[in-house]
This record gives sequence, C-alpha cells and structure tokens, in this order.
Amino acid sequence: TVVLHQDTSIPSVSIQQWFRVGSKDENLGRTGLAHFFEHMMFKGTKKFPKDTWGKFLNSKGAETNAFTSDDYTGYYINAPNENLELLLQIESDRMRNLTLDPKDVNSEREVVKEERRMRYDDSIEGGIREKMNEMMFTNLPYHWLPIGSIADLNAASNEDLRHFYKTYYSPNNAVLVLAGSFRNEDAKKLIEKYYGSLPREEIVRPVIKPEEPQTKERRAVIDREAQAPTVSVGYRLPDLNSPDNYALDLLSIVLGQGQSSRLYKQMVYKKEMALNVYAASWNQVLAGQFALGASLKPKVDPDKALALMEEQIKTVREKPVSQKELDKARNVLMKDYVDGLKRVSGRAHRLANYEILYGDYTRIFSDLKKYQEVTTDDLKRVAKLYLQPNQRNIVVVHPKKSGGPT
Repeated sequence: TVVLHQDTSIPSVSIQQWFRVGSKDENLGRTGLAHFFEHMMFKGTKKFPKDTWGKFLNSKGAETNAFTSDDYTGYYINAPNENLELLLQIESDRMRNLTLDPKDVNSEREVVKEERRMRYDDSIEGGIREKMNEMMFTNLPYHWLPIGSIADLNAASNEDLRHFYKTYYSPNNAVLVLAGSFRNEDAKKLIEKYYGSLPREEIVRPVIKPEEPQTKERRAVIDREAQAPTVSVGYRLPDLNSPDNYALDLLSIVLGQGQSSRLYKQMVYKKEMALNVYAASWNQVLAGQFALGASLKPKVDPDKALALMEEQIKTVREKPVSQKELDKARNVLMKDYVDGLKRVSGRAHRLANYEILYGDYTRIFSDLKKYQEVTTDDLKRVAKLYLQPNQRNIVVVHPKKSGGPT
C-alpha cells in the first residue's frame, strides 16, 4: 500500500516504511522476533552494507530510526528531497535482501538482551508494564512484550529469523508513506522501479484465542530497590475499532494527565501522597488498555493510594464530569493532535499509523470530529462499562533494601 502526500514548502521528504507485524504475530517460545528485526534491518544487504545507516546517510543529511509495537514495526528516513531515489532504493532493498549474517545476528542478540535488562529487568516502569500485561492478557499475545524473553532470544535460530523475515517483510504486508517535496508522477515511477518486482508472500498468522471476560480483580507485588512505592492499575478495553475509544481517550486526560487532572489534584496537591501520577488509554488491534498509576512518597501506604484512585474512578462512573473539564481535555488532545501534524514527518507518521492499524489513512481527517462529538454522559458510560473494580489489574512495587531478595 502506497500513500503519497505532497508538501513543497521545504525541500525535504519523509519516507515511512511500516510492516503489519508486531509481537502479537509471534508464537510462545519465540517471542521478541519482531523487535529483533528492528535491529537487524540496520545490518545491511549486499548492495547496501550496514554502514549505510550510519555515516553514509548522515553525510546526506538524513535522519533514520525505527520502532516496534505489539501490532506493527515502523522504519523512517527524513532527508533532503534530492536523495529520494537513493532512499527508495535502500528501503526496497532491505525489505527483501538482508544478509542476516550469523555474526551480526549473534552480536545483536546480545544487544537486545542488554536492552531488555536495562528497560525491564532493572526498571521499575518496565517491570510494572511487563507484569501488568501478564495479568491482563492470559490468552492474547499481548501477554508478552515486544522485547521478548531472554530464553526465547537465546533460542531463536537463523532459520527462525529467515522464516519470520521472508513471511512478514513482504510488500503485501507493508505500508509505504512518502511525504514532502516531490512530484506524484516521479514518485510513482520510482516506487514501481524499485518495488514493482518484489514478490508477495502467503502470510499465515498465529491462531488467536480470545480473552474471557474478567470477573475478579487481579493483583501482583514486585519487590525492587526503590526509594518509595509505586502503584499501577490497568483495565482491559475493546479493540481499536470500538467507537468508545474516543471517550476513553478523553477520560484518561480528565483523570490523570496534567496538573489540573483529578488524580494529580487529589494525590499530589491535596493529600500529598504522590510525587506524580499518570493516566493513559491506548488502542491495540486485539484489545486496548486503560492505565493509571502513581509514584508515591516514601512510607505512603500503597493500599491508601489505591483506595483514593478507586474513589476518583468511582466518581466518574457515577456522576458525569463537568462540561468545563471535558472541554479542557478535548482542547489538550486536539492541540497535541494538531501539533503532531505541523511537520511533514509528523504527517507521514500519522498517515502510516492510520493505514497500518485501520487500513484507512483518511481517518486522519475525521477523528477530530469524533472527539468533538463526545459528551459528558459518554465519559460516565465508558467509565461504568470498563472501569469496574472487578476488572482491575493492580501492580504494586514495594521498596526493598539493597542486597535483599527479589
């Protein structure tokens, strides 16, 4: 799928090449492969060796990077438009022709393992996220995170990697967004020249077993070296196609985004039990998540903090928020949304995101209207539907003394 967006205001282009493959497309026992390939895609082909993504592209004024999620993997290059043909040649080549040299594979395997240790094993926030997903999703492949497990990373063979690459890094599993200063006719010719002969693949994804409704609260405790406790509460949401997601996004702002949010005013200002709080709602292909959390002050009882959080959630379940609160939340969301579209690279990213997740980039033009239609009664309705006590997943981090048992 190709999406072209012209903007001749500055002589630059943004190339976003995303693939419909994330950690949800892995099998238990071989987790982490999607993220592993984010690394391997910078290790080169015969035509363009691995130095291509370092000094070579930097010397041409290019900025390049990548990211992996549960649902997709994305790569981008932002550069002067005079290099457009070269960049398309490079991107099309690494879509199909990675060398996957065993030395590079084994070297990068250690890099990924160290990344896991730093971002999850040794991180309070990472540890919470991993434990939360394990509890919230017992059947769906969101049970594990894109980073995978050390055991699975060690077990992944070159044959596993080549099969994964051949299957998912195919043109019929990709979205290419080109935004910036170019002529549509020229861009189409170049894309046909470099991508037209690439073979499609038959893609058979893992069988997904749906989640059963959650009827009881689930709780986990993590002992970590820390100055103070941390608490996190998560709720499972419907998939990204649910129209309720617009109200849930706005509800998360009301509850815990910014210093005027309800949780911040109660837990940081009034009760002085937390250093900071957060709330977030995010959409995923198979099921979404609604999360709240707080970093507490030393010696604060986590159960008291959780009780106060539930009190605030109960309030929005039983009584509509004020129109003023809703309008403020909507303004925050709309400003962030529009700010993200000011740059060509931001527009390219948003177009790729909509096309890869929904198969419809035109939602970029209609979503703001959907947020404008949300009412205070909608916020109450979704809170009552999805944020009940028996749907809670709670992770508490307790400080432990250095050198003590984990």
